[in-house]
This record gives sequence, structure tokens and C-alpha cells, in this order.
Amino acid sequence: MKKPAILTTMFVILALTFLLAACSKTDKASTNAAAQPAASSKAAATANPEDKVIHHVMSDAGFNGEIVKILKAELAKDGYTLDYVIVNDIIQPNKIVNDGQADTNSFQHEAYFDQFVKDQGLKNISRAFYTTFTPSGLYSKKYKSFKDVPDGAIIGIPVDPANNGRALFMLRDLGLLKLKDGVDVIHATLKDITDNPHKYKFKEVDQLMLQRTLDDVDVGFLFAGTAVQIGYKPKQDALALETGKDLPYKGIVAVNNKLLGTPKVKALQKAYESQAIKDFYKEKYGDAIETLEGLNK
Repeated sequence: MKKPAILTTMFVILALTFLLAACSKTDKASTNAAAQPAASSKAAATANPEDKVIHHVMSDAGFNGEIVKILKAELAKDGYTLDYVIVNDIIQPNKIVNDGQADTNSFQHEAYFDQFVKDQGLKNISRAFYTTFTPSGLYSKKYKSFKDVPDGAIIGIPVDPANNGRALFMLRDLGLLKLKDGVDVIHATLKDITDNPHKYKFKEVDQLMLQRTLDDVDVGFLFAGTAVQIGYKPKQDALALETGKDLPYKGIVAVNNKLLGTPKVKALQKAYESQAIKDFYKEKYGDAIETLEGLNK
């Protein structure tokens, strides 16, 4: 699929300096980040519950950016226009929505959102609705099973706190290491390892670099969407795979608080829950994606 405007920038964890003025050009090939300095002129036009335009920020990771055309078509049926930008960033989208420069975003799971909002002290952004759950897994280009993975192997895991413990919990559940009693998956870190009998070494990387890192490690953590995109079938190919609907990693759409419960957000939710979206997931990702509309009722 040809992507619309992809804003690339300089960032701490691939953070971008984003201006909503670029949103109106999202159906063009690309936007130069250097052309973004005048930001706030369009901000006043956003977070407006009365208009028929939804200013939406999406991630290019996984399948988020792939469903744009479907969302646009579904929203058009209800008289709404999806004005969107696809970014390769996990830092600025929440700040942009919180500041009212965009209405909504979709790129994250609830655990990351909750931690980020708390750490950044954001007051004007909330979860609008749930979207999907995609079990992450541990994959390898070298080995077919953890029985084959040697002692001292290098394992790539996400560096961000909300995802850091996911790989550790999978390894713990396989009996390959031990963690402190009582630690939960959202807060588990390498410091919580109490026993590492196989002397695994861990390489912590930005989550958007996990796919590239897989070439350099023995085993690596991948989100389900990324795994499928590079040819893996999670339930068949993962050396370890998350299980359980109680995991705090449900995908969400976040919204500026001024728009909570408004018709435009309800229209966006309806588009995300449409049969057209479900059919796309099934055709491209098989059983790797679970939709969560039942949690929104």
C-alpha cells in the first residue's frame, strides 16, 4: 500500500516535531519536516465537536497505517472526513492530541498510554475506545525452539517501560528465568530478574527498531503486526507467544477530552468496528488480530 504523508523527524525515541498544518496535505507523497515550524495556526480548528473533519494521527508501525483507506470510506458514509497523518513516532502523538492540535490518535496499547500520560502529566487526553489485541511474541531467524537456543544467547526486548517486561514474562512462563515475586508485567524490568540460569544477555532497543534488531540477536521480541508483515505466522512461528485477554495491552484510540462522547468520535469508533476493517484483518493477518468492540459496550 502506498503511504500518504510520512513525517520523519529527529526524536529521542523517534520523536517528531509535528504541525497539524501538514494534515491537509496527507494525500500527497510526503511532507518535509523542515517545513513545519508554524504550528499553532490550525490548532484552533481542531478539537471541535461540531465540525465534520476528524484530525487523526496514526503510526506506521504494524497495521495502523494500512487501514486508512478503509476508515476514510467508512467515515464518508456518515458524512465525515478523515484528515490524517502517519508518523513513525511514539512520543509526540499523545502530546499533539493533548494540546488540541489533533483530535485523536491510534498507535498504542492501553498500558503504554496510561504510563505515558502519568509520566508526562497530560490532563487533556483520554482513552476513547478499544480497538484490537495482538499477542506479541519472541522470534528467531536462527532457532526454531528455545530448546535450541544456547546459553548466553542475546535476546532483543523493547526499552520502553510499558513493554520491557513482556519478553521477560514470556521467558518466565517458559521456566527459563525467574522474576521477583509480585512484580507485574507493566513494571517488570531486567532489574527484577532473580535467576537467569541460561545466562541470557538482553539488548534493549526502541520498539520501532525491533524488526531490524532481529538480524543481530539470537531471539527478538516482535509485535504481532510487525511479525506478520515480515512473513511470520505468530501462532506457528513464535518461540513464545503471549496468551490471555487479561493482559493490559489492548489497542486503543485516544482522544482530546473536548471530544469525548461526541458524534465525531462515535463515528470514528463505528468505522474501526466496521465489517470492512474486520475483513481486512482476517485476510491479511489471519488469526493474529483480535477485535475488541465487545469491551466498548
